[in-house]
Amino acid sequence: MSALEPSLTVAVVRALEANGLGCEEYRLADAFDPDALERLVASAADPIEVRLEVEGVGLVVTDEEIRVLEE
Repeated sequence: MSALEPSLTVAVVRALEANGLGCEEYRLADAFDPDALERLVASAADPIEVRLEVEGVGLVVTDEEIRVLEE
């Protein structure tokens, strides 16, 4: 993610909202450590793909995009 784009955490929240999950329905910290995810993706020398799930919504996070996994 570039400096002009939102943080990875904001992008995750937007992806969850776009999939119908309101911010009052979850806490990111209960599903994963947002700061650790940011550091992991930012520090990877090679392309990295992290899969996680928040309240039943599966996500794939890379340094270039966040995709919602189809059910």
